[in-house]
Amino acid sequence: MLQLEIEPVECFDEKSQQFYYAFPWDPKKKVDPGQKFTVQMEHSLLSLSRWEEKWKIPFLVEEPKKTTEQVLDYIRIMTLTKNIPSNFFTSLSNADVNKITAYIQDSHTATWFGETEEEKANKGKPQVVTAEVIYYWMIANQIPWDPCEKWHLNKLMTLIKVCTLKNKLPKKKNQKELSSEFARVKAARRAARAKKH
Repeated sequence: MLQLEIEPVECFDEKSQQFYYAFPWDPKKKVDPGQKFTVQMEHSLLSLSRWEEKWKIPFLVEEPKKTTEQVLDYIRIMTLTKNIPSNFFTSLSNADVNKITAYIQDSHTATWFGETEEEKANKGKPQVVTAEVIYYWMIANQIPWDPCEKWHLNKLMTLIKVCTLKNKLPKKKNQKELSSEFARVKAARRAARAKKH
């Protein structure tokens, strides 16, 4: 979960000719300079699903580029904190958006993978992954929706990949490997019979 802390900005009152502090979304309301506004957000399958339901396009694709309105709406959907001021999202600074972006892109796990043969073969052929595809993967791997659909999405995707790799059937052996294994078993049986006599 991301905990974003917004600090007030310095403003100037023309009438009183004095500086004061206020939050960007409500510049006329004076606040203490040390006061912070805290917002909690979660980049999760639940957020992804709600966004795709509204916009009816896949979120996890680079093209077509998302509009500013679509990006701000995803940030709004990610937000767990209640009663957020209406123009809070449009008043986010570039630094705030960069923090949110870094949080979304972070792996949130210690697990890492080498490139699989399948990934090498499919390089350059992007697969469109939507919320429903991820829910299918969860069902196929018997991953419970609660609480996993509320996890950071990258952590959930890592768990799905781990389950998929661990559940794969062992690779079929070729004729040479089968003959070699058969010969080894046969030799072990002969050795066992020789010990009995």
